[in-house]
Amino acid sequence: MIVKSENAKKIDLYLRNNPCFRIGNWPIELSGEKKIVPYYKFPLDLLFYNIKNGRFSIEKIEREKQIHRELDPLDQEDAKIIRDLLLNIFPEKTQTLKEDIRKKGQMEPGVITFDGFVINGNRRMAILQELHKEEPTGKWAYLEAVRLEPNINRKDVWKLEVGLQLSKEKKADYSPVNELLKIREGEKAGLTPEEIAAAMYDWSGEEVKKSLERLVLIDTFLSFIKQPDNYELIQKTGLHEYFIDVQDHILKKANQRGEKKNEILRQTEGAFRLIEAAFKKDGAKKTQVTHWDMRKLGKIYAAYSPKETYFEELAKKKKPSAEDIVEAYKTAEETYEMIEKKNEPMKLLSTAINALKNIDTKSEHFHKEEVREKLSELSDEVTKLLNKLG
Repeated sequence: MIVKSENAKKIDLYLRNNPCFRIGNWPIELSGEKKIVPYYKFPLDLLFYNIKNGRFSIEKIEREKQIHRELDPLDQEDAKIIRDLLLNIFPEKTQTLKEDIRKKGQMEPGVITFDGFVINGNRRMAILQELHKEEPTGKWAYLEAVRLEPNINRKDVWKLEVGLQLSKEKKADYSPVNELLKIREGEKAGLTPEEIAAAMYDWSGEEVKKSLERLVLIDTFLSFIKQPDNYELIQKTGLHEYFIDVQDHILKKANQRGEKKNEILRQTEGAFRLIEAAFKKDGAKKTQVTHWDMRKLGKIYAAYSPKETYFEELAKKKKPSAEDIVEAYKTAEETYEMIEKKNEPMKLLSTAINALKNIDTKSEHFHKEEVREKLSELSDEVTKLLNKLG
């Protein structure tokens, strides 16, 4: 890890001149070993926010798009932006934590790098800065934290951070997509899925692999709708649940059936079209498609006739609207439900008779040639059935 030597020297000088600010010892895990290390009160003006804090990855990406550059925690104005991002993630929980700190103080230390970047405790630092503004008595001007050694590597820093923030009982402050992005960061740091899982304590390597694959699926979808990296759309609309079901009920089942790659790609695109039809580009709900429909689509794909019905209906228009896509899905769903009832002829016949009775013969749509053709086709099918009955 690169050490900002000037700030590291300032911290060294501060610790030498203020030995009384050592508070006690605290256990942390580094390189797979539990260590008992000292922790101190560090002045906030010697510390910097961790720009790779996984809690606000999406929010950071969106803000950087707005300002057309990367945020720099060493810049005072950018530090204010980062602080505001932290304070506005899960605002109710932030307010609860703020009141808890106001009443009880800091209950456990954060963790900083040798040169003063906060690995764990960024939101606490943001809250302390707010409290210091409200009550400038000096009481809130310090963050209690463990200081890491200068030679700690990127992998160990990532492991330490996720161990403190992303084990299953501690990850409530992570949105699902921020969690995926943090896991990918571990992969980019050179960690294997098994090493990532070990750092997260109660995860398995298979869960990590599945999470990484889901993020690839989300990236593919965002490229498909021409909104690459717009993770905010996924978070705002709750689309993450849709991709869990695409994984479990479409891709997994297709692979189990031994579907060819081109067919799996076709089915994936069909799912993407239906997901896109559910939402406008600003995230507002457009149709009543839910993540449960991804499960039903998986069943439709498993049955030849309903599957082909879906794709044939989609192919009828070069640029199908959201309504066209949903209508194609509903038609395929009806076909699937009829196949499910193939051994219940009375139910199917009753449905068909009721449908025929409800046709408006006075409508201009009724007097089209294509209606005559369909009725002729229907008559042929009825004749075939009667012949089979003898």
